[in-house]
Amino acid sequence: MLSYLRLLLATLLVVLSITTAQATGKNVNEQLRDFALDRVKDGQRLITGPSEISLPTIDPHTSCVDLYHRRTALRRRLHDYNPPYWDDPRNQAAIFLDAIWTPALYFLGYSAITAHLDQINDIGPMAELEALSRASAQRRCFEK
Repeated sequence: MLSYLRLLLATLLVVLSITTAQATGKNVNEQLRDFALDRVKDGQRLITGPSEISLPTIDPHTSCVDLYHRRTALRRRLHDYNPPYWDDPRNQAAIFLDAIWTPALYFLGYSAITAHLDQINDIGPMAELEALSRASAQRRCFEK
């Protein structure tokens, strides 16, 4: 069973790497290396948890318009819609496919881990957004 699972995982990684390599123009070996390094970093973040985030310093000569543009760019990035875990169509499809093919259930764990990693990755940009909002308030950018 363990060897079957390893074979399945290796096949999935190769298929994903070939698909993304074709989309980005990188060769398969570069894509596999990047994918493996990203998963190692994800594993380290899962084990260590979020690190201490310090508020970034904002240049005092930054204009209100520049602060506004940076805040809107961060909000667009942070507020992408993600459906609740059980309402996600991919998770529902994994549950349905589990009746036919048992390894499909493994996607639920992967989905939960990626959702948790997304929350960890959003801590830094949220701190930057807070610093930009404070800088805008100190410069009274919201007043006419």
